[in-house]
Amino acid sequence: MNMKRTRISLLAMAVASGAVMAGYAASAGTDPDATGGDATAIAGSAKVRTLPIEQYLPTPAEFAKLSQAGGKLQQKCMQGLGFASFQAPEQGPADPRETFTDLRYGTVDAAQAARTGYKPAFVAARQTAKAGGPAAAAAADGPAPSAAVEPVLNDAEWLAMTGTTKEAGDLAKAKQAAPSQVQGKDIPPGGCIAESTRTLTGGGEQLYADLAQDINGQSYKESVKDSRVTKAFAAWSACMKGKGYSYKDPMQANDDPKFAVPTVSAEEIAVATADVACKNETKLVDVWHGAEAQIQQKMINAKAKEMDAIKKAKQTALAHVQ
Repeated sequence: MNMKRTRISLLAMAVASGAVMAGYAASAGTDPDATGGDATAIAGSAKVRTLPIEQYLPTPAEFAKLSQAGGKLQQKCMQGLGFASFQAPEQGPADPRETFTDLRYGTVDAAQAARTGYKPAFVAARQTAKAGGPAAAAAADGPAPSAAVEPVLNDAEWLAMTGTTKEAGDLAKAKQAAPSQVQGKDIPPGGCIAESTRTLTGGGEQLYADLAQDINGQSYKESVKDSRVTKAFAAWSACMKGKGYSYKDPMQANDDPKFAVPTVSAEEIAVATADVACKNETKLVDVWHGAEAQIQQKMINAKAKEMDAIKKAKQTALAHVQ
């Protein structure tokens, strides 16, 4: 038996999909009409910027609600198939640390940079604590908001949950080899996971559609090559040079190997502070965000029919959990 497949990840357990939240780097705003042109000031110099793709992907708070609803549906389905003691993992509240709006374009909050450099406050605290040993790390982490114990499934439970067998590594082969019944009862197509998704979306097979996630990632990759953005990078780099630092773009500064340590050094704080100042001086983030929003919208428009279906599935699912 392939023990790696005896566990179903919490994300798959929550609501069926492929990558789910993986790569979710979109901002946390939820304005359904946002096209990327607005930015709302919040504490410090940080801003909440919205992107068009947010109409199609759930926010972490929405994901938490859908996870809880999906888990309940899967539990009901499993119990209906004869697994009377099956319990879906308890889903915690949304983790606010997953909503790194400002971090999509690097560190932008001057106050945070002055305190913890390139490390968000919770990362800096956790890394410092881990350097002090397991007890300190546990104290710093506290209870993970979205943590839950993943269920370990036996062969019959796996079949009921996924509609596949554990032994076959290839998904298509696993589906072909899978029996259509378990404990004398018909398994819904795709198992209880797929059944829960269809219930939430009103018949759709995917909630966290790969297309939406692909656009979310691809638009970022395209944005860093946009002429407007590369010009802004050059202005930012010149600004940093004037402050004594040689980096070609903000990613290079953020990913400097000497800052990949648990503690926050005075040098990291100095560089991050200069980085934010130069972003503000050159209006880099405004230019970058605006360019990406346009790129993203074009990608969405090119797949309008598919994206409309994705949006409808998300809206239907959220209506079920309100």
